[in-house]
Amino acid sequence: MRTRCEIWAPAKLNLGLSVLGRRMDGYHDILTRFVAVDLYDQLVFTRRISGGVSLHLQDVSAGVRPEGFPLDEGNLILKAVRLVERETGIRASLSVSIRKAIPIAAGLGGGSADAAAALLAMTRLYDIRVSRQELGAWGSQLGADIPFFLGESAALGRGRGDELSPIALFRQWWVILVTPPVFVSAKDVYGDLRLTLGAKAANFDDCRDREGFLAALRRSHNDLEAVVLRRAPEILLWQGRLREQGAAGVFVSGSGPTVFGVYMNQPPEETVQSLRGGGTGARVVVARPVTTPLALVVQ
Repeated sequence: MRTRCEIWAPAKLNLGLSVLGRRMDGYHDILTRFVAVDLYDQLVFTRRISGGVSLHLQDVSAGVRPEGFPLDEGNLILKAVRLVERETGIRASLSVSIRKAIPIAAGLGGGSADAAAALLAMTRLYDIRVSRQELGAWGSQLGADIPFFLGESAALGRGRGDELSPIALFRQWWVILVTPPVFVSAKDVYGDLRLTLGAKAANFDDCRDREGFLAALRRSHNDLEAVVLRRAPEILLWQGRLREQGAAGVFVSGSGPTVFGVYMNQPPEETVQSLRGGGTGARVVVARPVTTPLALVVQ
């Protein structure tokens, strides 16, 4: 029986996000394109005979701010384990080691990716026979982004973002991710949103080539961006700096505060270092779209 499972959980970007209206359940209907990028949290799940479930933060990259990462029942990893226990009747005993590289509460889906990794690890360590669709439905109970990480590495999200369909997407591009040291509440951003009247998102469904991708990128937008900028106007400065460095498009990811610039060629190291300078406290990372079929990578 398998006793160890290592999973690399990627960050996600929203290449465009339209908010279509408020739902009866209090959430919002959205239309977005999720793309996984190669900025990974690395999680090792080790099954043990007893002792319950414990989390261990082994390493934290600079700028990730681990104070927002609880190691108790408030963590989405533990919530995911408890959900599987309720659904299956299994009582888990696990040690979970985490190397955290995705900034916390940054619009990059790090918590959701970690929770998805926990769901997948549980199925492998305890030989739980469940379809990907059912596992995604379990994840949706904890967070709307979680099902994405259990499926394709690029997908169109509808509904709360948990109704997914894979998309063919040109992936020969880079991003510079800038996460400034500010907190923006996703709940407050959605609460302050002036709702759009309909979908205006660019069509990325069949952007297999560079020119088609660039054309769609120019039409893309994030309905949440205006609200995020009102709450954290310093993001405007980062958007300007990324454009000055030749970005083909600059966007807020999700509800922020991470902003990213899309580049069709690999950004020079001196460009990245210039953005890191100045003592701003911002985390600046270069990443590329994940090219594996599925978002989570099992090692």
